[in-house]
Amino acid sequence: MHRKGRKIFIRLLGLALLAGVSATTQAAWQGTWLYYNAEGALVGSWTAGCGEADGRWGETTSRKTFIQGCSVAW
Repeated sequence: MHRKGRKIFIRLLGLALLAGVSATTQAAWQGTWLYYNAEGALVGSWTAGCGEADGRWGETTSRKTFIQGCSVAW
């Protein structure tokens, strides 16, 4: 492979890797955080990356769990 062809190949490979990482990162943030109080009662939630389902309600606490994906409707 010639030097010019090698440079083009490396640039295209880099762009492909960057696009793959970007898509993976974006997909990782689709879901819902559920927040609980000290007694374990649900006190709030935050959904992100799910279009019309995005939003928050209630309060946020350090006691939380994350549900991956957008199929859960609250």
